[in-house]
Amino acid sequence: MKKTKRRHVIVANFIKAFRVFVYEVKNAIVRCADKLQLNVNNTKDYGYVDLAPTDNAENVSEYLRALEWALNDKNITNIALAGPYGAGKSSIIETFLRIHPSIKYINISLAMFRKNDQDAIQQGDGDNFEKQLEEGILKQLFYKVHYSKIPQSRYRKLHKVSLGISLMHVIFTGALIIGLMFFLAPGKLEELKNAYSNMMSILFGERVLYYVLCTGVMGMVIIAIMTVLFRWINTKWRSIEINIADKAVIKADEKDEALSLNKNMDEILYFFEETNYTLIVIEDLDRFDTPEVYTKLREINKIINSYDAIQRKIVFIYALKDDIFHSEDRTKLFDFIIPVVPYIDVTNSGEYLKRKLKILKFKGLEFDIPNDYITNVAPFISDMRVLNNICNEFIVFKKNIKDSQDLDKLQDVQMLSLIIFKNMYPREFAKLQESEGIIKEAYHDKSSFVKEMSGDLEKEIEIAMGEKEKSDGLGMLDVEDIKLAFIQKLVGDRGVFTKIQVNNTTYTKSEILKDEFSLSQMGTGTATFFYYPSNTSYYNNGQQNKNKDDIEKLRCSDGITYFEKCDRAIARDKKHRKQIVQNLLDKQKNLYMLRSKTMKALIKEYGADKVLGENVRKNGLLVFMLRHGYIDDTYQMYINYFLSGSVTADELNFIINVRNYAGNSDWNYRIIHPRNVIDRLFDYELEQQKDCLNFDLADFFYNDNSESKKKSAFTKQLAKNDADSRRFIKEYYVRAKNKAEYIRNIAQQKMLFWYDICSDDGLGYQDKVSYLKDIFMYLTVEDIVLQDTAANDEHPQYSICTFIAESDKIIEQLQDSGVEKVVAVLTQIKVKLRNVDLETVNDIIIKGIFNNELFEISLVMLQNYINFKFGKSIADFQTNIYTYILKQKDCLVTDYLERNIYEFVTEVILPTEANTKEDIDTVFRCIKLLEYDQNLSIQLIQKMDIVMEDLKEWYRTLDARNEEVKPLVDTFLAENKMLATIENLDTYKEKYKFTDELCDFVDANIDELISDENLDDVHVKEILKKDIQNETIEKILQNYEMESLGDNLNNYNQNVVQKMIDQRYFKYTRSRYNEIQSSFDRLLPLFIKRYWKEFEQDISNINFELTTINVLFKSNLDDEKKAVILNGVNVSQMTREVFDFVRDTHVSILKKYVQETWDKLEVKDRPAFMIKYFSVFSISEIENMFAKMPKEYQTLKQMDKRHEVLLEKNAINEALCQKLKDANYISSYGPKIEKNAISTSHKDKLLARVRAKR
Repeated sequence: MKKTKRRHVIVANFIKAFRVFVYEVKNAIVRCADKLQLNVNNTKDYGYVDLAPTDNAENVSEYLRALEWALNDKNITNIALAGPYGAGKSSIIETFLRIHPSIKYINISLAMFRKNDQDAIQQGDGDNFEKQLEEGILKQLFYKVHYSKIPQSRYRKLHKVSLGISLMHVIFTGALIIGLMFFLAPGKLEELKNAYSNMMSILFGERVLYYVLCTGVMGMVIIAIMTVLFRWINTKWRSIEINIADKAVIKADEKDEALSLNKNMDEILYFFEETNYTLIVIEDLDRFDTPEVYTKLREINKIINSYDAIQRKIVFIYALKDDIFHSEDRTKLFDFIIPVVPYIDVTNSGEYLKRKLKILKFKGLEFDIPNDYITNVAPFISDMRVLNNICNEFIVFKKNIKDSQDLDKLQDVQMLSLIIFKNMYPREFAKLQESEGIIKEAYHDKSSFVKEMSGDLEKEIEIAMGEKEKSDGLGMLDVEDIKLAFIQKLVGDRGVFTKIQVNNTTYTKSEILKDEFSLSQMGTGTATFFYYPSNTSYYNNGQQNKNKDDIEKLRCSDGITYFEKCDRAIARDKKHRKQIVQNLLDKQKNLYMLRSKTMKALIKEYGADKVLGENVRKNGLLVFMLRHGYIDDTYQMYINYFLSGSVTADELNFIINVRNYAGNSDWNYRIIHPRNVIDRLFDYELEQQKDCLNFDLADFFYNDNSESKKKSAFTKQLAKNDADSRRFIKEYYVRAKNKAEYIRNIAQQKMLFWYDICSDDGLGYQDKVSYLKDIFMYLTVEDIVLQDTAANDEHPQYSICTFIAESDKIIEQLQDSGVEKVVAVLTQIKVKLRNVDLETVNDIIIKGIFNNELFEISLVMLQNYINFKFGKSIADFQTNIYTYILKQKDCLVTDYLERNIYEFVTEVILPTEANTKEDIDTVFRCIKLLEYDQNLSIQLIQKMDIVMEDLKEWYRTLDARNEEVKPLVDTFLAENKMLATIENLDTYKEKYKFTDELCDFVDANIDELISDENLDDVHVKEILKKDIQNETIEKILQNYEMESLGDNLNNYNQNVVQKMIDQRYFKYTRSRYNEIQSSFDRLLPLFIKRYWKEFEQDISNINFELTTINVLFKSNLDDEKKAVILNGVNVSQMTREVFDFVRDTHVSILKKYVQETWDKLEVKDRPAFMIKYFSVFSISEIENMFAKMPKEYQTLKQMDKRHEVLLEKNAINEALCQKLKDANYISSYGPKIEKNAISTSHKDKLLARVRAKR
């Protein structure tokens, strides 16, 4: 039983050991396969570049020649390769050593001995740090070679002992022990053998094979156990040995503070004596700014090369910075210096980076990095290793963060920028992953700046809002005062004004007092104003007519008309209010733009000095990246894996604020994972809490066209009628990426969406147009109509219909939403377009507008209509508007205009100055449609360049009574717009007799009437008997000769008779003379003049009446004719007019008329009369006449003796004296001075010497 049990135990252990063996074999096979795969895989296309120095450097031939020369010079044992970091010094050395494999060398690099937090060697730690450096150099020398090559060294280092060696040691030791026992204690050995044989017999009996196998296995197990035990004891023994040795390894002697290199010089010499190394390359020693080490290394080099036991030259090559030494120190320390020109620096790093990225693209890495970006960022990179590492890390980050997660929206430029920043400032990048560091600080500075600037703008907006409210409250007071003053001036003290009616349009007091109503809008024509009389207790309307011109001329106390002053006030107020509203709009827009501006935009506008703090500005690379937008507020997306459902710390704070009802929501708060944030918010929070208003959340909701309860809740929050929601809608609209979804959702939840936009004074016209374009683009026709209806119910002024009607280029901007859609909306909201520009509008829309009566009757719209019909601009359309339209035979438009004929006439036909060429039939049609409205019809006739050819034919078409159209016909006559024919004249006389209007028409068109073949004596006599102009009379008398003028002249007007006389239109007869004398006595002189010959022959048979004599001698008949007439007058019939004629004339007059005139003359006139008619009288008669002259002349009477007479010296007296002398009445005359006895003055006199009486 025991044997069977033991056997089972052994088998179980064997099976267990076999399983372990199989498992180990399997793992070994897997490792071999993986190793084989690693060796087989082609990794060249991965794009990575190692950072180690290359042994195949380019453009280094001259450096290699310099090294070869230096190594062949027996005097050179210290060589320096001097150049900046990343210049390629190590690559030059590696390339040189590859080319010369015969050179045995040791490379010593001390970069790993610098601690992470050790930026520079402190003053107090200098000696200790140099000691560590020297220990590092010494260790690298000894650890370079196998320990067996320097067996006599006092220093030991751990080395691997192979399993075979350990096994041999165990077997050898076991054999030695057995051999000793064979010679020293053979009995004991025999006992052991017998004991083992008995045990095997018990176990296996006579089965020899099992016996052998068990013996072999036991032997192997014992050897294995002994081997493991041996290796364990050996390891422990070696460790102790090293620890003991460490007490003496490379440390300062207690009695000597010299460096360990000096104490261990013999070890170094022994090293070079035992090895065949000839070249020691020392790198990275210059990073610690310790020039003293170079002095000690030169000393070592000197000792080694002076040691007689070393029969070869040992050369030290140093790779160091150029500026590690000052002045001439470096030329003293080194035997030969090779300057290394940097392979890349700030000037060419960009080209190298472009080349590297081009290689990456060639190897299949897809990215979008423009050359301009590389050119801009390259100056910050001057190290080859850094540049290569940037490329390596870019591959890793791009493939892990962007490509593997399908984050297509991540930008390659931003990712590369963060990697560049990471390589230049690794510590700041590490802080960034903990939501700290300089980038986080930069965006904190941005938030502070925006908050500060927003505060200033909010104060300015508050001031602007106050100005606007004040303007709204007081702006129109001046205009209202002017209108009230006008009404008071109009009505006076008659009563209380109620309304005024002008051209069939009534304006109530409330309408007149509206802000935008101008007094000049009342038009032209007769005005009737109504009022409640103040002299009665009953409210019966009083009324008074007043000509429009009189109303327009009503003036204020300053002399300006009320119309003009009202227009000025409205214009001034509009301009002022527009400035105030625009100022408010600009400031609100600035605030919206400020809050939505990126870091790049803020720095560009305000400068980094204002946006960023002093600490951030110290980092030039970061400022550069922020200035150009290479690093923006999405940086967290580029540095972390995005795990589904995760949120950042900032996003968690946002959720906490919502939960805590913080009430200080920042709409620009950055949310990188909006889906995850939304999943953590409840529907009611999104709908009710203002803290949920966030632009990033809005982006998430509206960039996705799918529906969700949370999206609906968020939209309901925006649809609320409060200031925050309305302001969020406006601010987000500017930055919305998917406006279609945004507008659709808002409009569905907020029926007054358009009303809020249109009534917002903070939005400019173009902003409202932008909203309306999107409404048309993204909403259905039904939704647009609902928006219009809701706005119209709230206030018609802010409806879509009103906004479109008052805009000039709106249709052009809306048509992108679809022509059928635009027509459908315009039709359903029943818009009436006013002055819209249709030049670039789609033909289908234009056709829909005019076919559906979607336009107000205005010149602009009708011009658009005609241009559309002709396909080009019709320049002369405005000259005959109605006629042009009728020619189009467009029943829809024509019917619309004629149903609104009053508006058509008053708004288009009459006001259009150039519209004067309408056809006469068009005018007749228009007058008929106006139902012969007197005022408008007359204005039409006056305006148009028309001619009515057949008055009788027009009368046949009339639907009105003759008297109703008489003013119109009279207007045709007055405006000379009727064809001047006898037929039209007769038609008019038949209807209205020969009126004054017809007389005026005849005067204006007498030439045409005379040339009419229907003109006869009856018409001429009738015309001449009317009150026509003299020019007309002359033309008739000159151009028309009657067969006989049998009528009495008394039937004609005096002017007609005068023209007849002047043209000798009839023959002279005594009866005609008598007709003229009796009825036209004033024309008698003209008659005598024109018919003189006939009259002169008949003069003896005429008995002149005194009145006739007076008329004739007062007339302008020449004196000869008057003298002839005088001869037929009796002296007793001489009148004052005749006496005056005789006194003044120079023609010969009979003495009887002269004597009678002398008797009737005044005394003062007689001297001149005597001179004129001196020859008529005798000397004796003249002497007697002196007695009837003034006193001074009476002395001229002759006496018995000569005597002298003094007369006043004047022309009359001189002429008289000359006449008297010629008649020998006086002997002589001449001047004489008469002196005054009282005064010294004197007078000139004429002295006449009168002869003595014979």
